Amino acid sequence: MNVSFDFQLSPFTGWTRAHWEYMLARATYGYVRAAEKNGSMARALYPNDRRDLPDAVDALESFARIASVWGAWLSNPKNSATLTFEHRALNLEEILYRALLEGTDEKNPRTYWGKMRGMDQRIVEAADMALAVWFSRERVFQRMNERERAQIIAWLAQVDGQDTYYDNWVLFPAVAQAVRLQLGYPVDERELDARLEQTAAFYRGDGWYVDGTGAEYELYNAWMFGWHYVLWAHIDGARRPAHRDVVLERARLFLNGLQYFFGANGAYPAWGRSIVYRFAAIACFATGYLMNIAPMSPGALRRLASGNLKYFYDNECFDPHEHFLRQGFHGDFPPAAEAYISPGSPSWACHGLFALAFDSDDAFWIEREEPLPVERDDFEIALATPGFVLSGRRETGQVILLNAGSGHQPENPRHNYIPKYGKLAYSTHFPFNVLPAGHTYAPDAMVSLTNDDVEFAHRFTNRAHGVGPGVMWSEFFEYVGGEPQLLRIAIVMWRDVQLRFTFVQPTRRVRVVEAPGALGCNGAACVTRKSNAPEGWEYAEAEGRALAIQRLFGYDAQRASEPFRDYSNINLAYPYAEQPLIMEREMSLRARCLASAVLLRPRAFDPAQEFADIRVNATERGDFEIALPNDERAFVSLANQLPKTIRVGATEIIGKAIRYARVQRGVVTGIGI
Repeated sequence: MNVSFDFQLSPFTGWTRAHWEYMLARATYGYVRAAEKNGSMARALYPNDRRDLPDAVDALESFARIASVWGAWLSNPKNSATLTFEHRALNLEEILYRALLEGTDEKNPRTYWGKMRGMDQRIVEAADMALAVWFSRERVFQRMNERERAQIIAWLAQVDGQDTYYDNWVLFPAVAQAVRLQLGYPVDERELDARLEQTAAFYRGDGWYVDGTGAEYELYNAWMFGWHYVLWAHIDGARRPAHRDVVLERARLFLNGLQYFFGANGAYPAWGRSIVYRFAAIACFATGYLMNIAPMSPGALRRLASGNLKYFYDNECFDPHEHFLRQGFHGDFPPAAEAYISPGSPSWACHGLFALAFDSDDAFWIEREEPLPVERDDFEIALATPGFVLSGRRETGQVILLNAGSGHQPENPRHNYIPKYGKLAYSTHFPFNVLPAGHTYAPDAMVSLTNDDVEFAHRFTNRAHGVGPGVMWSEFFEYVGGEPQLLRIAIVMWRDVQLRFTFVQPTRRVRVVEAPGALGCNGAACVTRKSNAPEGWEYAEAEGRALAIQRLFGYDAQRASEPFRDYSNINLAYPYAEQPLIMEREMSLRARCLASAVLLRPRAFDPAQEFADIRVNATERGDFEIALPNDERAFVSLANQLPKTIRVGATEIIGKAIRYARVQRGVVTGIGI
């Protein structure tokens, strides 16, 4: 990237608006190269298509997902029509004009995007295509003749009356309809409003929506509800001001929490599906800024967004030769993506460039970068609705997401949903193992049950859960041999150490196995490992990041860090990953308690020092007493019946149902006290 850094304006990233323009120009260049190979600006096709849909559908997806940001760029009359990359002038007005007309021309089967039907991917892409038309209307759409405009509107009108999946899909036709309506074309407002009401019904609280009828909380809140729904409010909200105000208030709540997800390295804790959309997650901050609901100052917003863009740029999101956005999280790793991902799907990341619609002298661009929440102070943030705890440490810049509430039932194995939703913790610096290890689940950031040391169980969904600042608990089944085995697990953060507590009540003989997380890197030669069986810890470090796990209660065996079952290339982000394990020696049928200490840190550390003076005792019923350094004491109950009276150190605590209590320098906090 031949763009100058400016560490006066941007002391954290060095990035300026010119870097953002470079990202858009490079993605555009990649699109144009692919389109020219196929003879039409409406027909950009990228390699490695595993979805098996017609080329017309893949071409529309490649177009729509970047075109909406071309439209945003052109919405600002001060932005030139032309971007430049590798000495090639790229005229966005001309590209949009040609693609829109060629793609909607049913008389040309070589370029036509096709007719819609129910449950059609074209319904999804129609929303972004409509946004491209709306934002660029003064420079593209309104300069077309009447016949050309009618052709485009007729294609968009195919969304009317189409069946969709009952999830985020219900909103896509509404966006296309809202654009047509505001451009002055007839629309059935009853259908439009019904789809808006369906979308609103997915809301659960704290700014978070579920993506359908389940309990999957994911970044679709950022790149779906925080983008399309907020842009509906921008375009059509004046027609329904009450609904608009609800949408914006929910978006404000969401952004207020989402700001805590970003680490100093620019990453968020990757979890959930479609994470190959990468920096699409920052799009909601720009739309929030547009609608005056963003919770951060312009300088802090740009630091967050530029940091995220820089993270993915530095980790090779672009194909080095053809310049399109690759399928993966770091670099190119298509197996990380779901089966529904096409080669053009990752271009949804371009939504993250929406701020280029703002004037170059807007406060977003000219105010000095300000620090992220994790760069200002340590924090422990609990989001009750999704069941998330965000734990950030200023010293390391790492944010850990403790996941008590989100989960997913097994579906198409090509989606690999279970590790994307079921891990106990996700980190900004330690991406998880996204693929199975053969025919079983990898236990990174997980407590797993096995009865044969071949198949290892995993959490799917939760039966119950709760969170508080720095603490979470979850009750769920893991299936061993087809039988459900009940577990309750709690995690308490002590600084950046995860204290994990497990109460398992099996119906068959099982062994409990636990891993701290996945240590991803470029190869086994990068890893340094240390073991201390008498003290009960295992440690590994690579490329400036380290993790360790300590046996505290119940576990009596351990294994040095290595690829799980010899599967090393299963990580979301790195070509190689391994992790240490702690475990029980023998399988057992009895109900029992186990406890561990886990530390993931983006720097080397001494596990003996970090885990010193942490002690745990547990009762058969599922109560844990915890002694921490500096005379701090805590209590966790995972029992079938929670106690009403406990003693933590010298302090007697009462409550209706005590799940957790902590005493530090005379201050008592807890859940149920």
